[in-house]
Amino acid sequence: MKKIFVLSLIASAFLFGCSDDTTTTPTGSGGGSEDNLAVTAVIKENNSFAVKFSGTNCPPCGTWGWTMAASLKSGIEGSGEFMTAYGQNFVAGLYVIEAATTLQDAWGATGYPHFGANGSVTSLDRSAGVNTTGEEDEIYERVNTHAAADVVANTTVKYEIVDGTMNLKYMTEAYSDLSSPYLALYVLEDKVEGYQSGHSEGNGALHKNVLRKEITNDAGYGSPIEGLAVGTNVSGEASFELDSDWDESHIKVIAVMYNKVGTNYSFVNLSTATLVE
Repeated sequence: MKKIFVLSLIASAFLFGCSDDTTTTPTGSGGGSEDNLAVTAVIKENNSFAVKFSGTNCPPCGTWGWTMAASLKSGIEGSGEFMTAYGQNFVAGLYVIEAATTLQDAWGATGYPHFGANGSVTSLDRSAGVNTTGEEDEIYERVNTHAAADVVANTTVKYEIVDGTMNLKYMTEAYSDLSSPYLALYVLEDKVEGYQSGHSEGNGALHKNVLRKEITNDAGYGSPIEGLAVGTNVSGEASFELDSDWDESHIKVIAVMYNKVGTNYSFVNLSTATLVE
């Protein structure tokens, strides 16, 4: 796949709402409107990040895992986003990418499917079997706890798709100190038709919110946000060419912030990008 990628960051010393977010139009913008994509303010709210680590050669992923994924996807609507990550593992098949493998390993997935939220898989002991109700309840508890917590930082993103190229602009705002903030922009595709072991539809299974790409460096946790501190914001933009096999009508972009401490990345917040048409 031919890739076009441009990423720029502009740090502002102004307080929230007083920044100059004039940016350079991304390479390969396809004539898109810069004004329509400009982000002038960041929405201050918490949203969670639920993930199913899966494999298309995994029978349980297509049975109880499929049902649990559908339940979580609808259950956290309005409070976060759900994603399916296909990393390199012993049940790997379709949709495997490096970013998914990075998250799978860092979150601690040890069997498939394995679900998690906000940076790690569920903590229940699986030695005697999987307690799907207990694992789902743990994820909802994490979602509720995050929703009630103070907002540490967030990112607002706008994007367009013009002639197969996605152009994005974003702004990140910090409300508390972060030692080493990172931003990952994940491209998800919903209803991806393809094989799933254990699923009654076989080759016609519709996979939910498949992680297709992490835009900023394609390796999992994104890129550092240089210059972000309390009382400042950082603006940026990116552009890349979508794979021709992806269905643009089912594409979604989510922005996930992390704070890097040592070699670990702790979840900070999530936001869903707005499509500008």
